[in-house]
Amino acid sequence: MLELQSFESLFRENHAQCVAFATHYMGDSHAAEEVVQQVFLRLWEKRDSITITGPVKAYLFSAIRNTAISQWRKETVRVDRETHYSTIRDSATEATDQARELERLYQQALDRLPDRCREVFVLSRQQQMKYAEIAATLDISVKTVENHMGKALRILHQELKEYLPLLTGFLF
Repeated sequence: MLELQSFESLFRENHAQCVAFATHYMGDSHAAEEVVQQVFLRLWEKRDSITITGPVKAYLFSAIRNTAISQWRKETVRVDRETHYSTIRDSATEATDQARELERLYQQALDRLPDRCREVFVLSRQQQMKYAEIAATLDISVKTVENHMGKALRILHQELKEYLPLLTGFLF
């Protein structure tokens, strides 16, 4: 069992060397100091159950190396996770920006349609009305609705042809 005075003596005698050793693994004196503090704290907390066979410095250096490697792994996982989430966030932002731009281009193309043609298209695609319902609502024949829809689709297809892979199933 390690007594307080023995522990303080052990700490004072080995602290500087332990920090220098930890700095080798961590590359940062502040992080190295943290690792050394963790090792000494763990040694104090487990003083009743730890049996050190061999040189104390070898035990300390081994514990420091293992703690430093563990810290490095945790940091690597954290950085990888942050990078992954940042990439996802950037992709989502880019997709949102592209969706807004596509919506703007779609609205411009829709605005360029002849009035009746646009009206038929909006009732069909946005209001989900059947051709017979559109014909009844606008007091025109179903054949006229079909003609307006065909014209609207041809114009929109031409206006938005470079975006068709994104729009398939949405408009056409």
